[in-house]
Amino acid sequence: SDTELIAAVDGTVMAISANPGEIVNTGQLITLADLSQPLLEVYLDETDLDKIGVDFEVEVIFDALPDDVFSGHVVEVDPMLSSLNNVTTVRALVRLDEDSFSKPQTLPVGLNASVEVIGGRAQNALLVPVEAVREVSAGEYAVFVIGADGEPELRFVEVGLMDFSFAEILSGLDQGETVTTGLVETN
Repeated sequence: SDTELIAAVDGTVMAISANPGEIVNTGQLITLADLSQPLLEVYLDETDLDKIGVDFEVEVIFDALPDDVFSGHVVEVDPMLSSLNNVTTVRALVRLDEDSFSKPQTLPVGLNASVEVIGGRAQNALLVPVEAVREVSAGEYAVFVIGADGEPELRFVEVGLMDFSFAEILSGLDQGETVTTGLVETN
């Protein structure tokens, strides 16, 4: 009754791990959470380190709310790898965008979710199959365009975003032109 505890931050008391009259030596006594701005703790395999960074956009679907997509941004990536169930992981914190989580339902602490990290986004982009893109030298790309005579001709292009399926072409190719992957169909 003679001790007054003052929290360093505003928040909601989530847990108290002692009862009045108990002697507490060390450890966590009171758990506080700031529920006004939801943060998600995200773990990725260490091989995905290059696929996450501060300010990267994310889309989140909570297991309990499968029809709702929440948006947010990565606010922190730990500088040290973590071990989770004997797997080396990258730990990051994601802050949900305010307009995303201000929905009628509440988001209880501890929800499981699927998180998709978006490293880049292109809209109204000219795409070609990634198999059509040839790396001529480091950072220099070309595609084979089918000419008016039906023969392929090599054309240098500027490539933007690329994933396993498609490459964004920033310049060097016009919409409607036909490129070839160089693959031949056989019976």
